[in-house]
Amino acid sequence: MRAHDQLLSLPEETCRQIRNSIILTQLKKYNQTFLMEQIKELQRCWWSANGNALEDIRSELRACCNAGSNLLVTQANTHIGDNITYETQRDKHIVVKENIYKMLPKVSPFPDKPHRRCAVVGNGGILLNSCCGSEIDQADFVFRFNLPPMNYSGDIGTKTDLVTANPSILHNRFSRLNEQRKPFVDLVKTYKHALILMPAFSFTSNVDVSFKVFYTLQDFESQQKVAYFHPDYLTNLALYWKNKGLKARRLSSGLMIVSTALELCDEITLYGFWPFSRGTSGKLIPHHYYDNKVPKPGFHSMSDEFFFYNQMHSKGILRLKIGTCY
Repeated sequence: MRAHDQLLSLPEETCRQIRNSIILTQLKKYNQTFLMEQIKELQRCWWSANGNALEDIRSELRACCNAGSNLLVTQANTHIGDNITYETQRDKHIVVKENIYKMLPKVSPFPDKPHRRCAVVGNGGILLNSCCGSEIDQADFVFRFNLPPMNYSGDIGTKTDLVTANPSILHNRFSRLNEQRKPFVDLVKTYKHALILMPAFSFTSNVDVSFKVFYTLQDFESQQKVAYFHPDYLTNLALYWKNKGLKARRLSSGLMIVSTALELCDEITLYGFWPFSRGTSGKLIPHHYYDNKVPKPGFHSMSDEFFFYNQMHSKGILRLKIGTCY
């Protein structure tokens, strides 16, 4: 044990009490300030994986949602002539014609055998000065969100295997790809071979720009490929978390991908997940590690989602990394 660890570590009995307190707390009764204090203390406790607890939630998620087969719209689960029903507009659908079918991957790109170690890298300001980059890059598979800038390698690493892209980014930064195509292609090059994942069929307004991403990458012969969330997967996943007590207009992409990782990975560590405006020291931190733009209120329930991450950390299902990695 390093001297630094000895200084920070709490007695195991204290840690057990903290974990039990978090596990037994109900979402509707938790206090945000108290939760932050518990998290701060919990980071001073040794974390160990609980394979049985992970397998329990993995079995539940596979029964309801099955990310391995159903996370993406593929030629294996969707055929010409099928109707795809939109995730948030269940009274509307799009017919799969040949042009759409040709955009789809033939099969799911995810292996039958789970990845050994996965890093799910959020964009929270808590990552600044964390020095977590090298630790993240040691993972076998790295998930990222919303096309983040990659020029903070010491804190966030350089490796990306899957990155989500919210259509709003294409609207705001790249003129819906009507004009700004080359800058978009240059951006995605920073993710190297990563799969770009978009919610094309969540809203009718997402379809056009999501398809433009496919054609832009094709026209520029990019090594990156785009794939689309299957709306039925997202609908079933939202119902799963609703049954767990989570009330939100829509799940964040963070919880969508964490849920996916629970199915596809044997060991999961979350970095950059922190919904609060102050860090564990009480100092103000930016919302993202690269800017301080806050999302529209009322759309996601980030603090409630974070409550579940903290419970899963306490149970040994995943590791929630807060603070520095040295």
